[in-house]
Amino acid sequence: NAWLLEGSSASENFGLDATVWHPPPNLLAGNELSRNMMEEARASALSFKEKHGRKPSLAVVTVGELKRYQHGDRRLQIYSNPASSWFSKTSTGDANGFDVTEIHLDGASTTTEELLDKIHHVRDDLNVDGIQLMWPLPDHIDSVKAFSAIDVERDVDGIHYIGQLEIGNKDGAYPPVTPAATIALMDEYNIDVEDKRVLVIGRSPIVGSPIAHMMREKGGAVTVAHSKISDETLMKLVGDAEVVVCCAGVPGLVKAEWITETHEGSGSGTVVINVGTTFDPVIDSLVSDVVGDIGKFAVKYSPVPGGIGPISAPALFRNVAKAAWDRMK
Repeated sequence: NAWLLEGSSASENFGLDATVWHPPPNLLAGNELSRNMMEEARASALSFKEKHGRKPSLAVVTVGELKRYQHGDRRLQIYSNPASSWFSKTSTGDANGFDVTEIHLDGASTTTEELLDKIHHVRDDLNVDGIQLMWPLPDHIDSVKAFSAIDVERDVDGIHYIGQLEIGNKDGAYPPVTPAATIALMDEYNIDVEDKRVLVIGRSPIVGSPIAHMMREKGGAVTVAHSKISDETLMKLVGDAEVVVCCAGVPGLVKAEWITETHEGSGSGTVVINVGTTFDPVIDSLVSDVVGDIGKFAVKYSPVPGGIGPISAPALFRNVAKAAWDRMK
């Protein structure tokens, strides 16, 4: 196995010897960026402990079993490691200088009042710097009350982000982690959306909606689509877009051949950012919202796996580190 390399040089090309295999030139890989961001978060956490005598701290509250975590152990086994994964926050925190407490509440029996009591208890702990309430909550829980109970200063998952920006609080609001990971990847590869037609496919409050807002803030002409519209309408929207951000979490929702290779007027191709992923246990693999050969049609695209996914955990812990420092001001 001489073509497998060890060390940081291997990771730049997905751990493969560049003399044997080169990643496609239009690939927007997130692995190297992920490592750099996590190292920055780790350095900040270690500096914080040295100055304040404790680690930055995150409390994660989950109610019930989340569908998208159903295959979390397998995804961790195949695609990541316990020192840097969304699916192993406690061990990721331990490896990078953070204290993480994960609180699991029964999905069937927990009431809104009991969840609020738990959130208030966490808020009362002055050593907790960040609170993440996992979405979605069970239908019988009052989500508005629950998420509103998280104070802005410790909202490291960015549930209050858009509202705070709208009232002018641009420095005190932390961005939602997956949208922040998306922006970080695009910035890393100098993907400019100013005056570009941007299509965001997905409208969830923690991914699609914040991404659309961020794209507008960057000067994009943003259209938001979703999985309930017809294939005909979606095909037209995809074909017209210069940047497509897929975050619906519906495998095969978008056909690769819908992507326009060269747009009239600008002469440029389409950039595709794959955010929505689904684990398919039948093929034991992650799949994206786009089916087909994306690389054949897109001028640049983020892969699945290895694109946005690895960046989400570093984005979360970067928020936690910043929240810890901000609370000590």
